[in-house]
Amino acid sequence: MLGLLLGAAVLADSAIVRRGLSEILNATGEVRVVASAPLGDAPTLEPEGVDVLVEDVPDQASVELVLSHRSAGIPALVLVSEAEHARTLVRGGAHGALAREASSEQVVAASVAVASGLHVFDRETFSAWSSPRAPGGAGPALTPREQQVLEFVASGRSNRAIADALDVSEHTVKFHVRSLLEKLGADTRTDAVARAARLGILTL
Repeated sequence: MLGLLLGAAVLADSAIVRRGLSEILNATGEVRVVASAPLGDAPTLEPEGVDVLVEDVPDQASVELVLSHRSAGIPALVLVSEAEHARTLVRGGAHGALAREASSEQVVAASVAVASGLHVFDRETFSAWSSPRAPGGAGPALTPREQQVLEFVASGRSNRAIADALDVSEHTVKFHVRSLLEKLGADTRTDAVARAARLGILTL
């Protein structure tokens, strides 16, 4: 159970970026930065009290460094310059990805969401991810309606709420959810979201 304040660890090779991200997160009253370090120091971080990693990943070298130090125990939000870097990092275990130019509000909201177990991506920057088929044709083909339902499921909405938003019957939503689970090979809604995120076919 997360406390009133989420604990965040800021990882960035630039001291200026570390300071800026720390100030943004600490100013919200929702997040408290409990650690700040270069990317290469990730393995030495004490995980106690850290609910989310916020990592600045500006280039390919940083991508490789983050992947080599990825901790499966702490959800991570990565800030990237290129969509391909985000895709690689998500496949490597990151729970969320935003453009490095994201607003303070987006960074804070995404950090809280990732710490809460959600998968978060910047729709505008990574619009290619909303293609019905995963990059390289690796994932299942989803219909446009299934893609919509998947994104609503990822946001935590109930079938009733999804039906109201799409102006369809709850029975229709259940049909789409069942189809999603089958196509993604998932047992639960949460599993479906995680699988879709790893395949790069989910944007929020």
